[in-house]
Order: sequence, then C-alpha cells, then structure tokens
Amino acid sequence: MKIAVIGKGNVGGTLGQAFAAAGHEVTHGSRSTPIPDALAGAETVVLALPGTAVAGFLEEYGPELDGKLVVDAVNRMGEDKLHSAADVAAKAPGARYARAFNSYGWENFADPTFDGQVGDLFYSSAEADKDAVEQLVDAVGLRPVYLGPDQYDALDGVLRLWFALAVGQGRGRHLAFRVL
Repeated sequence: MKIAVIGKGNVGGTLGQAFAAAGHEVTHGSRSTPIPDALAGAETVVLALPGTAVAGFLEEYGPELDGKLVVDAVNRMGEDKLHSAADVAAKAPGARYARAFNSYGWENFADPTFDGQVGDLFYSSAEADKDAVEQLVDAVGLRPVYLGPDQYDALDGVLRLWFALAVGQGRGRHLAFRVL
C-alpha cells in the first residue's frame, strides 16, 4: 500500500515506521517535508497532525485527497467532536474516511504487547475499506476490531475510557483493551 503519513511527531513517526517495516511504501508530509510530495501517488493518507492543524490542512489540501482513504488518527482535544469526519466530508468530499489509531497513546503502537498478549485496536470505516484499515492495524502489531461504519463517536468514547484508566487512575500509558 502507498501511504502518506501527515505528521512526523510521536504518533505519525511511530505509525510510519511500523507501516514501512511491514512492507508498505510510506512517505511523510509535515512542516519540514513537502506535503504535496507525500500526497502524490498515495492511496491512503493517515492524519497524525495536532488537532488544531487539521482544519488548515484540509483547507489547503482537501482536493488532493479525492479518491484516497483518509485515516483520522487525530484527537481534537477540547472540541465537541474529537474526530474530523464532518470536516473531511466538507473539504474533501471525494475522500473516503476511517477513524483509527486515536484511542491509545503512541507508546502502544511502538510496543503493542501487554503481558504477552496483543492488544485490540478499535476502528470505524466503510465496509469497503475494512481490509485496508486492518492491514494498517496489523502492521502496527495490534488486533483490529471493527466497530462498523460511522461509529466515530463510539470510538472516541474508547479514547475517553483509555484516558480515565491510563491517566486518571495513574495506570500508565502502556495500556490497551482486549475483546474476549
């Protein structure tokens, strides 16, 4: 898969390394690397920007996302909606949208094993994009769990639960969930 990872911070850098190690062709776009070059030829675009940067990114590059799968890993902290589904639909109406990699801290993408168990990663996408998103989740080493289409608010609830346990209760950021 040809993947453009937009953002090179902890999340974007860690995901990009995992995707490349799994054999995917990865390019990065960020303030220091040209975003148009990263988007050119990409089939999938993983958004790993700061939440405050999403609107500007979509304003400038929305038309270039036409026909691509946009995987939203961004959390727009402090806003009514943590996800960017409505914004992607408005600014990149020809793009397909999925929500994944937003419900854990980046440390769990770097080390997806917990006491010998692989954690689950919940995601939401159209049925037609399940295989592509599951390839990305597999590349990170987590087990994909499909919530169905348009389950972005439910997925954002998983993030809130993760924060309550990892941060609120002080259990630490290397924490994941497993469906049994």
